[in-house]
Formats: sequence, structure tokens, C-alpha cells
Amino acid sequence: MGKIILLDNELANQIAAGEVIERPSSVVKELIENSIDAGATKIDIFIVEAGRKEIIVQDNGSGIDKDELPLAFARHATSKIYTTFDLFRIRTLGFRGEALPSIASIAKVKVETATREKGGVMATIEDGEIEIVPRAASVGTKITVTELFYNTPARLKYLKLDYTENAVTLDVVTKIALAHPDISFSLTFDDKLRFRTSGRGSLEETILNIYGLTYVKNLLPIKVKTNDFTIMGFLGNTNLVRSNRYGIITNLNGRNVYMPKVQSAIIEAYHGFIAPTRYPFVILNLEIEPELVDVNVHPTKKEVRFSKEEDLRNVLLKQIPLALRTEAFIPRDPHKKVEPIPSAIAEGTYAEQLIFDLPLGDDFKELPISDNDEKEIIKTPTIETITETDAFFVNPVAAIHNTYLICEVNDGGFWLVDQHAAHERINYEKFQRILNENLTTRPLLVPELLSFGHSEITLFTPEVFDILKDLGVEAELFGPNTIRVTAVPNWAGEYDERIYIQDIIDQVINDKRLNQELLRANAIATMACKASIKANHRLTILEMQHLIQELLMCDNPYSCPHGRPTIIKFTRYELERMFKRTGT
Repeated sequence: MGKIILLDNELANQIAAGEVIERPSSVVKELIENSIDAGATKIDIFIVEAGRKEIIVQDNGSGIDKDELPLAFARHATSKIYTTFDLFRIRTLGFRGEALPSIASIAKVKVETATREKGGVMATIEDGEIEIVPRAASVGTKITVTELFYNTPARLKYLKLDYTENAVTLDVVTKIALAHPDISFSLTFDDKLRFRTSGRGSLEETILNIYGLTYVKNLLPIKVKTNDFTIMGFLGNTNLVRSNRYGIITNLNGRNVYMPKVQSAIIEAYHGFIAPTRYPFVILNLEIEPELVDVNVHPTKKEVRFSKEEDLRNVLLKQIPLALRTEAFIPRDPHKKVEPIPSAIAEGTYAEQLIFDLPLGDDFKELPISDNDEKEIIKTPTIETITETDAFFVNPVAAIHNTYLICEVNDGGFWLVDQHAAHERINYEKFQRILNENLTTRPLLVPELLSFGHSEITLFTPEVFDILKDLGVEAELFGPNTIRVTAVPNWAGEYDERIYIQDIIDQVINDKRLNQELLRANAIATMACKASIKANHRLTILEMQHLIQELLMCDNPYSCPHGRPTIIKFTRYELERMFKRTGT
């Protein structure tokens, strides 16, 4: 007998199942995708004992013709593609023809289905054998999978505890439901309904069905359309930040996918809005021409590639900050009870940048803000009171602990403003403008000499020196372990130029990606922090007014460069609720 043999179909299916069916959630995912491809508008999922005992997926789709049922459970049999050309224009979720035979090779399967043209049938598939009998059924398909991994006990052994497997299944169904708000989904664990979506086509309503009202009240809509793709979704504010990346959900052409570059762009776009150790909650549904996408790179179709990923990344880096720079992004009192959501959401009310109608003021003077001899100053316009407008007005009236400013707002509520975080934002944007528009350097009378270890000195490549120069620091090698700095930005001398130099160099040599924009932002944020008024420092009312006015003229007045909020907003409604007033 020769060494090379042709595997029988059952063994080949089990090998394929090892790639496609990893756990109960994999079965659920594949069956739901088939239901969506069949045009279903209602899909119900039932899980018993985490899927070990039973998984049921029932839909109202087009159903399977009884004459095609045997073919549906044959490997590489599909109704989704016909030619090589179709492979590069995939418009369906499934296309390989591996899901059903893979599931049937490691579980017992029953299919009840009916089409509009023909009567219903029931098929049972076990150990590679299929039996089909007539059965009354509604149009659509109901697939019941029992005794998962019954013939592959080693894989059954490595399933996690029930609550873990249920959590993974919940995550899978949730992401599919968010990608298809026009389909009604329900998920039931052991006779207990976990969630149900309406299927009315509203992503906001789907988020409400899945996550609840608190999430919806802390989301901002975003909508962007270019020649190549459309982006629609919601961005979480600072009340929804997380300690991991799992809250970033990206769906591409109705398929939940992992796109590393896109995910990193979303995280980078939140830079300066949330703390660098936190991650945002974001749901984005992306529509891209199928010709630009390759979904045939992984058996589970979890990862995709598309030719204009860098273009998409650049759009996200621009549009997400624009959407976040709104008054709606101001964090609310975290202890308040949320207000009822309107019954109907106005179409087209997407996030727009709020423009404050406040004068810039040409005349500036320097006011000392320290009681000691430090060189901390705040530059303020020489106007007596903050300007009131018909559209918007904020008036500081007092401070708490010489740190948090209490400001009246003409909508009847009030703001709490962190004076240090606010001044950080003002200085950060001022330094950004200097670097971006008219960066000039001045030579140091006495060059700064900085010593480094042998491993660090090797990191100073010509590229590193070029980046340092672009950031206003001119430096060169000076001996085997020393860097000599000969020039710094003009404005650095107002503060501690040596600290600026050290911060810049540390960030450049420690950031392996050498992301120039991020390095620039981090360096300026550090300098802005050191140049700003501190907590526990007393300001006069006039200084408070000037600080608030300058803050409101910033591009992003709602967070400091490190992502901490500058403003906490309390509305009149919230005040009246706290004091048990009915309001007027």
C-alpha cells in the first residue's frame, strides 16, 4: 500500500471543521451568516448548556429546496460564487461551502426548511448519512445542532465553562446584530431571553436593545462618505472608556472583522480626548466596494484585507476628532439618572463642530499667577468680562479648593472646570500652532550635553536626528556616549528647556514606530502641562473669566492633551431632579 492516500469525505470534513468550527459560537456564527445570505429579516438563536447539548438557529429566509439539501451538506458546494471572478467580488457572508458539512461532521444536525415554491421537508444528518422526509414548515430554515463534538472528545474536553462559552456566543451574535440593524435578532440561553433587537434599521435602536439606555445617552453619531467607502456609526464619550480594546467594534460590508490598522487609527484619533491607558467604545459600520476587499485570507473570515486601508485610516484620523469636538462630548455628572430617549431620532443630526461666538481679543497682558518667584504666567485678553452672546455664554462665579471653577451657563445649568486641565489645553494648542506655523529655533549659548548608555546611543540614527530637528531640537553625536544639543525652539526658553529636550529625546528613542505626529503631540503635551497653572492655586474672578474664554476658543476645549476632561456639565434638568423640583 502506498504512503499517499485520498482522505474519505468524513475525515476531510472533520479536518476542515478544525479550522472553521472552534467552539459553539463558531456554529452559531456560520448558521447566522447562512440565514442572512438567505434574506432573513428575523433570526432567533437558542442555546442549551452553552451549546454542548443544543444549538438552534431559526430564520424566515428563502429556505432550502428539498432537492438541494444533500448538496448543501457536501464540501465546497455553494450558491454564493460560480467563477474565479466572483471570488473577488464577494457580496455575501459565506461563500466557501464548508460550514454545513463541517458542522455535520462533528455534531448531529436536523434541518427543517421550506421554500415558497415547494412544501417543507426535514433532513437529519449523522455520521455522514442524510435522511430526508416531508414535514410541514413555515418558509425559512430551522437548524438544530445537538451533541457538539460527540465524535471528537478531545475538542469537547477543551471547551471552557458554560458562562465563558455563553459570553463568547453573546459577543458573536451582538456584533452580527450591530452590523445588521435591519434584521431582528433574539438570543436565548437555557430558556432565558438575553436580548432581542427590533430589526427596524436603526443602529441606535439596536445599541439600545443590546447595551441599554446608558450607552445610547453617551454616544455621538458619525457619518462620513467618500468615493470609495461610507462610514456610519457611533463614538463613545469619556463615560464609556474601557481598560481594553474589546469595545472597538468594526463591521465591514455586514461582516464583523478585525482590521489592525483601522483599530489603531481609532485609538490614535481619541488621543487627547481620553487617557492613554484607556480605550474608547466605538461601533463603526463600513461599506466598501467589494472589488477593494479580499475576505478570502482566513478560514473564519475574521480578518480581511482591502487595497485602500491607508485611505480609510486617514479619514478616521480626521473625522473622529471632528465628531468628538462637540458640546455633547462634555462628560455629565456620573451619578445622574438618564433622561428618557426621544421616541424618534431626527435623521441627519450627526455630530458637528460647535463654534463659540467669542472675540479673540488683540490686546494681551501678562498677569502673575504665582505667589512665589516661579515664572508661571497666564496670558489673558484685556477685557473686563466674558462676552455674552445669544447662542452661548459661560460665566465663572467661584472656585472649589482653588482647583475647580464653578461656571454658570445660560441654559440654566452649570459647569465645573478643572483650571489646570483647562490651561493645559490652552497651552497645548498654542504650542501646536507655533510648531505647525512658524517654528523658529535659537542657538544655545552653552550647548546641552546629554549622556546615554551604549544600548541607547545606538538608537540615534539619522532619521532620529531629522525628527528631532523637525521638533525644534538640533542635536548631534558628541563623543561615544554623548549627544550635544545646539538649538531649541524659541518658546522653550520661557520654561525649562532642558526638560523639554529630555522629554523629546526620550520619546523619540523609545518609540520604535517613530510616529512623528504622535511624538510631537506627546512632547507638546508634556511642556503644556509644565507651563500651566497648578491645582490649589487661587485665581481672581477676572483670571477665571479669561481662562474660560481662552478655553472656549480652543479646537477641543473638552479635554486636556492627556485625555482628562476639562469640563463636567450639569444641566438645569439634572439640578432640579437632584433637588426634587418639578421644574418650569
